[in-house]
Amino acid sequence: MRCDHQRVPLTPSPDIVLLDLDGTITDSYPGILRCLTLALPSIDLEHLTEDQIRAFLGPPLHYTLGEVYGKSKQEIDDFVVVYRSHYFGGGEYEFELFPGMAGLIADLASSAIKVGLATAKPIPSAERVLTKAELIHHFDFVGGSDMELTRQDKPSILSFTIENIGGLITDGDNKNIVMVGDRKEDIIGAKHHRFTSIGAAWGYADEGELIDAEPDFIVHSADELRALLLP
Repeated sequence: MRCDHQRVPLTPSPDIVLLDLDGTITDSYPGILRCLTLALPSIDLEHLTEDQIRAFLGPPLHYTLGEVYGKSKQEIDDFVVVYRSHYFGGGEYEFELFPGMAGLIADLASSAIKVGLATAKPIPSAERVLTKAELIHHFDFVGGSDMELTRQDKPSILSFTIENIGGLITDGDNKNIVMVGDRKEDIIGAKHHRFTSIGAAWGYADEGELIDAEPDFIVHSADELRALLLP
């Protein structure tokens, strides 16, 4: 893993760059925090601190609620209905773009590199966010979870995105495909498919989470990311 500030372009040059959304392209924390705070009392989790709620950003909701808080499938399904009523009712538009990301995405799209989104957010919501951000036309494909929560883990989302963007995942190294994300799930997913993994340190991971996940690179700004992805 390299996390120094002296950057040289990746070798081999990437053919496909996949980007996470929340915590990588957009700072969506205010909207997600508000909607989670409104929905958590429906499953008796109104006592959670802001730090505990912040841990919901990144991993699939069903994992956090089931594995961390021991909620049943029915409780999780009920929660998702309440949460989505708030989030799709306006919370998804409460975001800002991280500095430099809009310009970088535009420049990637104007190069020979294919650009894909790979998010745990449902695809219709991700498309609405990218449309509001005026970025959707830069993406060759928007990949994400489905509304039925049957495609939620990052390896599945990545393979779905690559299949639809026209890429190929081989049995060997696939270092020509790059995954950029801010949480360990992004790095784990990239490693599963032997992609080049880049951790975005400006996102929502707790201190040390990205280091422990051991991505190939950690970057601290869009400029550092640009230096890796574009010659």
